[in-house]
Amino acid sequence: SDPNHYDKNGKSFTLNEMISNPQQLYFKWNHYSPVDQRIDPTPTNIVDMVVITTGYYTDITNWINSSGTLASMPQPPTTEDLRLQFQNLDQYKMVSDTMIWNSGQFKILFGSTAAPELQANFMVVKSPSTSTTDNEVSTMVIQAVNSYFDIRNWDFGESFYYTELAAFIHQQLSQIISSIIIVPTNAGSQFGNLFEIVAGPTELFVSSATVANV
Repeated sequence: SDPNHYDKNGKSFTLNEMISNPQQLYFKWNHYSPVDQRIDPTPTNIVDMVVITTGYYTDITNWINSSGTLASMPQPPTTEDLRLQFQNLDQYKMVSDTMIWNSGQFKILFGSTAAPELQANFMVVKSPSTSTTDNEVSTMVIQAVNSYFDIRNWDFGESFYYTELAAFIHQQLSQIISSIIIVPTNAGSQFGNLFEIVAGPTELFVSSATVANV
């Protein structure tokens, strides 16, 4: 024991002034974070936000529905546009945070405005018992495809699997079609090339296929 100093639970040594001729104590405390915690050495945390605005999504769907060309394809909002649009959210961030707003992109599939390697036709065999016309079947297939690629069904960076789309179309048109397959239109593609498509980390899928692709 040390008669010149004393300590209390939860505190460091302090000078015991109850005795005569107390000695000065120099105490150094080295603090290390636990192994399951880390100390951020930077004064600023950069938070990347990727968003698709309602306006941009509406512009894209209107462009597809009006058979727009690549030259008339709507452009996503800029980082500055998004910063101004969402500046009210700055009140909810930490003081040390910096929010960077980025617009997501759309990966166009199947139609003439898609990349050549992603263009395709749907080959459909009608059910023998249906009286639905070919034009009606084509319209129903495109409606089912558009429903499948509804923006609410997808997250950024997901993968597309044709088997899942085919199962969805069969479910929607169970009494109307017997089978449906996807056939790439690109001369360099082979059957099965479009059975799996991977989106980039900031991309969402959208179909530009029309009844002409069925």
